[in-house]
Order: sequence, then C-alpha cells, then structure tokens
Amino acid sequence: MAGFGYVGNYFWTHYFFQVLGASYTMESHRLNGIPLVMYLMTHAYFNFYHAISNIVLRKTQTSLSKSPAWVRWTAMAIVVFVLSYSTAFMETLTIAHYPYYTFVDRSRMYSVGSLFYAIYFFVSFPMFFRMDEEPSKKKWSAWNAVLDGLAAAMIVTILLDIWRISFGGINVHNPEGLQAEAAGLPWMSY
Repeated sequence: MAGFGYVGNYFWTHYFFQVLGASYTMESHRLNGIPLVMYLMTHAYFNFYHAISNIVLRKTQTSLSKSPAWVRWTAMAIVVFVLSYSTAFMETLTIAHYPYYTFVDRSRMYSVGSLFYAIYFFVSFPMFFRMDEEPSKKKWSAWNAVLDGLAAAMIVTILLDIWRISFGGINVHNPEGLQAEAAGLPWMSY
C-alpha cells in the first residue's frame, strides 16, 4: 500500500491538478509539488479503504460460492465498481470541506472527478483482495506485495492517461492547479 500510495501522490495527483482542476493551497514542504503530509494521509486512507473493500468482497465471494462462475464474476465486478465509485465520491465530498484543497468546478468534481478517481480502486481493490484469498496457491512475501502494488500503479497510470488523452479535463482554465507544472509530469503540459 505504501508504494501504491506513493505513486498516487507523486504522479497521479498531477492528473487531479491538470485534468480535474484541483489544487492544494497549504504552505508545506513538497515533494514533486505535493505536500509531504499528503503522502502520510494517503497511506492511512488507502489502508482503511482496502481493508473495508476486502470485507465486502470476501462477503460477496463467499455468499455466491455455489453460484456459476459468470454470476460470481459479474457480481464481483458490480461490487468493485460500486465500492470504487462510492469510495471516490465520499472522499471527494469530505475533502471538499478541507480549506486547503480547492476545485475549480465542484459539481463536476463530485460526478466526473469521482469516476476518474475511482479508476484507482477499480484496479487496486481486486488486486489487494487476491493477496490473501488463496494462500495455498501462493505465499505472498513483502516483495510480492510491493511488485503487485507497483503493477497496480502502472495499470492505473495507463488508465488515467487514456482518460486524459480520450476525454481531457473537466476545466480548461486552472490557475491554481498550474502550480504543479514546474514539478510534475512532462507529458501533462497542455
């Protein structure tokens, strides 16, 4: 989770700045334009989200264990989608009250921005879930967990960039978010 969260802050937050018009305005020491405290907060949030998602996914899987495979896969996909979007929406809603995080277009951030943010969890919830579900097949070491977290991070990065290229941002003018242009991602300059 630490590696996945680090990639999320270091790289993906710039998508929030450039694509979604978000901005951190607090005075802080920064790493690649992101306040250092956010790296720590993300770790706590992501651990909580993934622990809850594991409980829900495990309950879904065990309650449908006697169902045909296509029913289990469909149900799990629906649950992952609902969990992902709900998690992203609730975090977006609650962070809106934090005075040092701003959005250029609040209503679009709630709807479209939450779907964009849910991409993180579409990938990470199932990958995190599978680590302990079949221990007889594979013993997960710390190294395996790091590799899986970084693989999930790469998949999310690709999906975020496909979104950026395909749909663009929710706002063309983002004076506050441009603070991250000096640091950030070279392919994200518009």
